[in-house]
Amino acid sequence: MRALLPPLLLVLTVISGCATNPVTGKQDFVLMSEKDEINLGKQVNQQVLQQYQVYSDPSLQDYVQYVGEKVAARSDRPNLQYHFTVLDSDEVNAFALPGGYIYITRGIMAYLNSEAELAAVLGHEIGHVAARHAVRQYSARQLTGLGAALGAIFVPGLSQVAGQQLVGLLGTALLRGYGREQELEADKLGARYLARSGYNPEAMMDVLRTLKNQESFEMKLARAENREPHIYHGLFASHPDNDTRLKEVVASAEAAKTAQTTFIGRTDYLRRINGLIFGKDTRNGIIKGRDFYHGGMDFAVRFPQHWQIHNLPDRVIAMAPANDAMLQLSTLPADPRQTPQQFLSSKLGLKAVSRGLAMTLHGLPAYTATGLVNTSNGQSLVRITVIYHRNRAFILAGMTRDNSLGTYDSAFLQSTRSFRPLTSAEQAYALRTNHLELVQAKAGTTFQGLAAQTPLEKFPEDQLRLLNAMYPKGRIQAGELIKTVAK
Repeated sequence: MRALLPPLLLVLTVISGCATNPVTGKQDFVLMSEKDEINLGKQVNQQVLQQYQVYSDPSLQDYVQYVGEKVAARSDRPNLQYHFTVLDSDEVNAFALPGGYIYITRGIMAYLNSEAELAAVLGHEIGHVAARHAVRQYSARQLTGLGAALGAIFVPGLSQVAGQQLVGLLGTALLRGYGREQELEADKLGARYLARSGYNPEAMMDVLRTLKNQESFEMKLARAENREPHIYHGLFASHPDNDTRLKEVVASAEAAKTAQTTFIGRTDYLRRINGLIFGKDTRNGIIKGRDFYHGGMDFAVRFPQHWQIHNLPDRVIAMAPANDAMLQLSTLPADPRQTPQQFLSSKLGLKAVSRGLAMTLHGLPAYTATGLVNTSNGQSLVRITVIYHRNRAFILAGMTRDNSLGTYDSAFLQSTRSFRPLTSAEQAYALRTNHLELVQAKAGTTFQGLAAQTPLEKFPEDQLRLLNAMYPKGRIQAGELIKTVAK
């Protein structure tokens, strides 16, 4: 009897893990109920909002929610409660979590030119949710090697371990997409939902052309700036313009077309994104090379060369090329009754303090020391520096994977000593934020002429052409609305 138990348990697990796919009506192997899927979406949504800020424009948020709900209502899972959020990021991206949490960046919205194109991007992500792609990938991974978490799936709520495993899977999917077949399925579903909602499904092809051109330009810009390109994860960024299968996807939506399936909504969409922040939002600080500037807080700091810098809502993190060391910058209100040394001792919980040193950095009082802090893995050795500036305590904390600081300690200290107030020129640069601005073309209006009037520093004509879906060629017609960029 004991010899038969493992195969029997496996059979029971597979049977209890089968569910009807909302899209195909066939049985899928999934290890998560819809309730658990929604609960997980809520959990991971909180993590997304720790990595990204929500774009501060309630009217635009409401508009995206309206368009998203309009498309989702015609999807294969219309009874889900969908949440559509515009993220304050210049990345060209959109992604979805299980349970109906869908995000679109202002970066991708700048390149869209109609409500139908917005609906196409949202429809693609709704397709991922409707087909339960993330859940299906998670289930496949569990079956092939993560069986230890199976028990937790069948009890109310997800265990922390199971949640972390899916978060890791989602991280890969959000950045790299779900694979060709699932991306194609999401496009097919998105085109179908567009047609059902009254939008012209050809907008899916318009988006593909725009984002394919944006990808080409982004690679050109990345080479000029000596950095890695930031490419949209979805199928849009991986297909040539004449992809036969994608055209067939759009053609398949013909069955869902009605006489009203023609809506584009160009003018209304353009007017709604008039004033949209374009490029970096300098209100949250700006990265230029290895330097980080923050105009509102009036400081600059230089991180080690070749480190990856990430500007998060509540901190800045720099990672060593080998991912074996990290330097984090954060801030708290300063206590004027305490010195930086006293602040470090009373507020930060540093233990076994050693190598303490009081410093003055470009006229700012500071204190640095090494010591131990409590982490999820026990105690870690860190280099912490507290710098007082404008009633704030700026905290630079460096640690290494091997818990030794080692040769990285000198790099931590070098970055610490680079912390300084901004010059007047840097202040003006760090506070400058560009916005989209609509102009009505006149006879003789050209991209070359518009480019000469924008604050865009690199390839301004190319950028304006991309924004208006006229890259690399195309002529402006008198009377049409054109997106340009202004301070």
